[in-house]
Amino acid sequence: MSLVQFKAVWPILGLIDSKLRQKIKVAYVFGVDGNSVLFLTTDDDVYSFGTDANNYGYLGHGNGIKTLLQPKKIDVLSKKGIHLLAIGSIGYVLAATTNNEIYAWGYGQSNNLGNGVAGQVYVPAAITANFGGHHITKLACGSTHTLALTDDGEIYSWGTNNNGQLGHKQNASRPQPITASIGGQFVCDIVCASTSSYALLDNGELYGWGSNAQGQVGTKTSGNNYPEPIQVTSLKSVVIKQIVCGKNFFLALSKSGHVYACGEGTSGQIGKGDVANATGPTQLPEKLGSDLCAALNDAGEVYVWGRCRFELVKSPMKTELSSLDDAFACYSSPPLLGDHFRSYLVSMFLQFVFAVPKGYGGDVLTSLKNCLVEDEEIKDITFIVENQKIRAHKTILMIRSEYFRRMFQNDWAEREKEGITIQGFTYDGFNTYMEYVYTGTITNKLSFDVAVDLLQIADCYQEMKLKGLCEELLKDKLKITNCAFLYQIATKFQAKLLRVGCAKFGAHHMTAVIASDYFKQMTNPKIIQDFLVATGQYGAFKY
Repeated sequence: MSLVQFKAVWPILGLIDSKLRQKIKVAYVFGVDGNSVLFLTTDDDVYSFGTDANNYGYLGHGNGIKTLLQPKKIDVLSKKGIHLLAIGSIGYVLAATTNNEIYAWGYGQSNNLGNGVAGQVYVPAAITANFGGHHITKLACGSTHTLALTDDGEIYSWGTNNNGQLGHKQNASRPQPITASIGGQFVCDIVCASTSSYALLDNGELYGWGSNAQGQVGTKTSGNNYPEPIQVTSLKSVVIKQIVCGKNFFLALSKSGHVYACGEGTSGQIGKGDVANATGPTQLPEKLGSDLCAALNDAGEVYVWGRCRFELVKSPMKTELSSLDDAFACYSSPPLLGDHFRSYLVSMFLQFVFAVPKGYGGDVLTSLKNCLVEDEEIKDITFIVENQKIRAHKTILMIRSEYFRRMFQNDWAEREKEGITIQGFTYDGFNTYMEYVYTGTITNKLSFDVAVDLLQIADCYQEMKLKGLCEELLKDKLKITNCAFLYQIATKFQAKLLRVGCAKFGAHHMTAVIASDYFKQMTNPKIIQDFLVATGQYGAFKY
């Protein structure tokens, strides 16, 4: 994005020097008036600037630093491998490093910084916490309470507990575990509303706790607080894929692509067509996917609802925009930026399971896709797979694929051939691979068999990004009947993400997985042993 575009949609970002702007990896605009900025660079540095009128210290540069007109490096965080950030709406920040250190700074009068004391912290300081030797994978903040999720599915919480938002019936000035109250089940995601908390389990179940004043816990009642996690039973028959929060409400996305809204609706923010609260999750009328909400559907269309530039939009409204960032820049007031902080700013977004992948799109890739489908007369290479032909462009393959570049530049047998026979893969799998080479995308609607074949193709042709996409796709297709099979596939093709996904799934369905036909057909004792050890690491034999 050019400096002119930056100034147009997020004026404060126009103050960043052009050379520094080119190094930005991720930036967040936050604060009541959108007047504070925190960003990470490709050099592993952290910068902040803007306004801290209350002197809470969330700029991170010391007591009394209320205004910075230019970005200033936060030295204590730089070169530390910061990879997770979360902001509390009162004005405090949590950051986690790849070495599992947690830094906290800003407003701390409510014990929300996790350092054991109540009081402001003006320069980021590491907090002491025992997470059982496990790594932090997610941080989430409400107004003055914080949740942390570890890689073994445990939740820790600390801060204010006046509405039960910590989930363990006691105040905590340092991180305390709460997952035991969810029956020891594996938690895969956490989010915070202002004074409520939510946990999404790997089996698609949703739990909530804390304030239920607007019905935001989803129990079909309002007014009672819940000091311990309680399942959102009205979604018991629905497999939830993703959840996001506004101030006093949540939106949940099901695996089938439906959106459910629950909680405060006084600004139309839950999108059900009125300004009434919803005490139980209500399915939105459209399959779309704080006060402003935005969603991107599988056709690349952006919808908005809630408080849009001071007007109440009670049902999702289609826009002419092409990205969620554009939606928050154009319709929120002030313009907002940064996925992690939209809930802090009483705004949020929901990106759908079948949404257009981030990082792709534009005229060039659209032209390449059309070229693959339409330009038959200029295709100069033929692949023969299962006795069927797939035509392609040698030049495009060389540009888009390192493997094909080596094939056609070096003295390979295939170099001079117009027809190349491909063995070991299915026609559908290889045809899908060709589409990926041209467009950089795959659809989440691939069948299980094609997804498995595509993973093998990605491994064979050393397409690491495609391999990762396939692993994520297959993780979503995990079932009791195929868990053991996919673990073998993941082991064979060194698919670490898929292997971990299978181990986590198997840990919570161990009896059924062992009784499945695929597990009974496993003959390699080493893989069987590895599977049992891996599932044990995620709690299979904990209880």
